[in-house]
Amino acid sequence: MKKLALLIGVSEYDYELNPLPGSLKDVDAMQRVLQHPDMGDFSANNIKVLKNPQIPNMGMEIEKIFSNCQKYDLVLLYFSGHGIKDDNGNLYLASSQTCKHPNGQLITSSTVAASFVHKIMDKSPSRRQVIILDCCFSGAFARGMRVKNDGHVDIKNQLGGEGRAVLTSSTSTQYSFEEQASNHSIYTRFLVEGIENGKADMDGDGLISINELHEYTRSRMQEVAPKSKPEIYAFKEGYRIHLSKARVIKSHSLLPDKNKINFGHLKLGWVGENTETSQLQVNYLPSFLEPFESLIENLISKLSHTNLPDSFELETHILDIIREASEADFAFILTNDNLDNCFVKSQSNLSPNIDKHTYRNTLNTKIFPLISLESVFNPSHHGTYKINEHGKVSTHAFVMIPLKIPPKAEMMVICGLPHNSFLLKNIYGRILSSFYYNSQTLLQPALIEAAIIDDLKKDFGFVSEYLYERRFQLFCERLQTMVVYFEPVICIDANEFFISGWEALARDTKTLTAPVDLFQAAELWGSRFKVELDQYFLRVAAKSYKEARKSKQRRLSDVVPLSVNVYPGSLIKTAYFETVREVLEEDIISPRNLILEISEKSELPQSEHGVNLDNPLIFFKTKLLEYVHEFNIRFAIDDFGVGYSSVSRLAGLNPCHVKIDREILYHQSNELIIDFVHQIVKDNNLYPPNVIVEGVDETTPIDLYKLKKLGVTYVQGHIVGKPQPEVYRLSQEKTEELKKMILGE
Repeated sequence: MKKLALLIGVSEYDYELNPLPGSLKDVDAMQRVLQHPDMGDFSANNIKVLKNPQIPNMGMEIEKIFSNCQKYDLVLLYFSGHGIKDDNGNLYLASSQTCKHPNGQLITSSTVAASFVHKIMDKSPSRRQVIILDCCFSGAFARGMRVKNDGHVDIKNQLGGEGRAVLTSSTSTQYSFEEQASNHSIYTRFLVEGIENGKADMDGDGLISINELHEYTRSRMQEVAPKSKPEIYAFKEGYRIHLSKARVIKSHSLLPDKNKINFGHLKLGWVGENTETSQLQVNYLPSFLEPFESLIENLISKLSHTNLPDSFELETHILDIIREASEADFAFILTNDNLDNCFVKSQSNLSPNIDKHTYRNTLNTKIFPLISLESVFNPSHHGTYKINEHGKVSTHAFVMIPLKIPPKAEMMVICGLPHNSFLLKNIYGRILSSFYYNSQTLLQPALIEAAIIDDLKKDFGFVSEYLYERRFQLFCERLQTMVVYFEPVICIDANEFFISGWEALARDTKTLTAPVDLFQAAELWGSRFKVELDQYFLRVAAKSYKEARKSKQRRLSDVVPLSVNVYPGSLIKTAYFETVREVLEEDIISPRNLILEISEKSELPQSEHGVNLDNPLIFFKTKLLEYVHEFNIRFAIDDFGVGYSSVSRLAGLNPCHVKIDREILYHQSNELIIDFVHQIVKDNNLYPPNVIVEGVDETTPIDLYKLKKLGVTYVQGHIVGKPQPEVYRLSQEKTEELKKMILGE
């Protein structure tokens, strides 16, 4: 078994591409850590370095390294340079000779196409392939990849899992980040850092796997460049491939090492929480996830057919469900206050055929004396295991899942699984720990099931197609529990107080609080969920507003606009456009009374149909004009001052009003910021009355008196009262109260 690497850095370009001096430094840094005997341990003879290569040499060397290898060899391709996308969203790796036609189209023969690399990888004998791309739009590399499978898996422990892994410094629509001071790539800097200092070894086993390196790099990048979104695409068990040894092994436990023998480690792949599930990920899902679909169904089914007991019996009840669903013999929670005091906190009922004395003896004499607490109670683990051997025959397995880390540590122990059970995999521990925690807090089976699938998405970046569709179904069902409350926008003119508009707010039917889980799910799962949420909320908000106005006799002057929030990405979707049309044509609400509020906390769409947009703001404004021309409705900007707020975005969208986010009220320079917003609103042909300060109540650091002195005319918040299911007019009593606040009385 050999480890082969091809490192490519392109810093100089013959055409109009900007030079990237840091690319050569990136290659040197990668070569240093890969070649080091205490880190990558690649032989110097097996590392090929290309600096500023020309065509066709660049493509030839890529083909050579993937061709001149054996089945169990590890092959690594690293590229630092310009990544370019064509009009169809296909990625090309730029060479020093990359250029364009006079019409501006890319001359693809002057590049190395990602599709070319895919073909070479598919033909390669190697079953361990790692691609690291530090370039713009690198996430587009995964488009069109296929997974090779000869039906035989022979995993070698020295190299970790078998499969393919692609690490990218950016998404398919994102530019990469370069440090100006050092002319060095941020992404490669943290890749190298994680290997050199050993901190990427998150499970402390002395080896750095691909998923560990990705997670470390992702978390470090977001500290210095929060908008960065490094991605990982792992096929089969590619996320488990060992790229390097850990030079420094860090203990994750507060307990001393007594030279105990470690159990084998089970660990999940890591992917950023904000990674969206793409069709690509669904199509090329590793098959090892699919058997666990029935386990989740079984857990939820058994939970649904029982009533949750009182809290002191809850753990035992959950353990019973886990034991039955897993067809295990025994399950218990082990608590460890210190090294010398381990005891069973709770336990499940035993299966009829279990010999509890045998299990107890096995645990006491063979399992517990060998446990390394540094291994078991590790927050990056979702499970460790040890197979109990009787003579030469492996009969049963003990699965151990950490629940709490020292000083007060807890773990779940599942006893009596067959030694060849599919449950002896990392995902089993993740599902059970997720089920255990969520069963104690969420109570409702549908919410628990959704939380389990969400946890899998956070850990793996994708789930099976079945679980994805099941999660969408649960999301749609959860939408049905949402109702609409209304919060007024108040004109605080000294001579006249009145309600100038309403904002529709989503509320949970039972708790009457914001359904945060819906918003979190939409952010986690991406476009399809966001559009579904926005479509449903628009229909419900418009109908609720109509019914609320009908509930009491209203004057014509009471008909004021209703603001409804919408994700920017939904506005470019045909489905949402048609929903707006339906709502207006059904006379649920008139166009003059509908305002769609675009949150500044959300990024404008960067692509359409997989194609990167040259100017997202212009594209987005064009889409909004379609709404204006077709329906004659208005748009507003919500949460101004946070997220993606910018003066150019304000000018480009030409909103009917701008809402200053409530966080600004708590800023030490709140008055200066409010005054600044008023000024830029004026500069963009709007007027101060078009500025609304939201989140105002009796506790905010800046009161109505100060706001009025700053020229604020409209406010929104609990200063009038909490949101209500009804719309109303200001009472005389409330009007007088507000007047006193404005006068500082």
